[in-house]
Amino acid sequence: MADVMTRVSKRIVRASKLPRRQRFLFYGEPGSRKTRLAASAPNPLIIDVNDQGHDSVRTDFDPMYYQLDRWTDLNDVYWYLESGSHEFETVVIDHVTNLQNICMNFVLGDEASRDASRDPDMPTRQAWGKVGQLMKTQIINFRNLPLNVVFLAHVRQNEVESGDDESFIKLGPEVSPQVQKVLTGAVGTIGLMTKKEVYIRNPKTRKRRREVRTRLMFGDSERYVSKDRNNAFGEYLDAPDLTEMIERIYNHKEA
Repeated sequence: MADVMTRVSKRIVRASKLPRRQRFLFYGEPGSRKTRLAASAPNPLIIDVNDQGHDSVRTDFDPMYYQLDRWTDLNDVYWYLESGSHEFETVVIDHVTNLQNICMNFVLGDEASRDASRDPDMPTRQAWGKVGQLMKTQIINFRNLPLNVVFLAHVRQNEVESGDDESFIKLGPEVSPQVQKVLTGAVGTIGLMTKKEVYIRNPKTRKRRREVRTRLMFGDSERYVSKDRNNAFGEYLDAPDLTEMIERIYNHKEA
């Protein structure tokens, strides 16, 4: 019993003494600048899951990339990052929607190898269950890395029943419901990436010019999935920068 008391007491620490690292989920339409936001994180490694978004960050951020081709590659990069033998401060999965597709291909390929009569393009309920379990394991693995962790995803419209035979559309990350539950629970910040078109008037010439700005939505809404566990961002941020967001989280907590 004394050994148990000693082991447990050594692992009890104040929250302020724990490592500073944040977990994020950003989702939006293709071209909504999710990759650019992720590239603005401190010293990131971007795991490119067949997204090919590097052209958008090549000339300014120029982050380090890992091209993931197969599901089994994810385990390799996880153990590389877990070893600590690197200088990265952030890992980005770009994006989880494609990662789920690669996982399904892995599961279906495995099933097809055992049953040549089945259609590899028609996943069964059992296949979806296996995908959910594999995705859950890797989401939790990456969440537990001693790094800032960013998950990116495409957006999907989900029909939600509101009672009285009425329903409405709610936006969320484009993954299966089982994966979404794990993913949204694994992070502290969830934002919907949108583009806002504004017109800026020149005070001298009085002419207006069109400008498209990125807006990251955090506000509580039944219309889209969001989370701001740190209460640091309010309803939204325009032209968000992830390094500044992380600093804001900790400055907000210490204020």
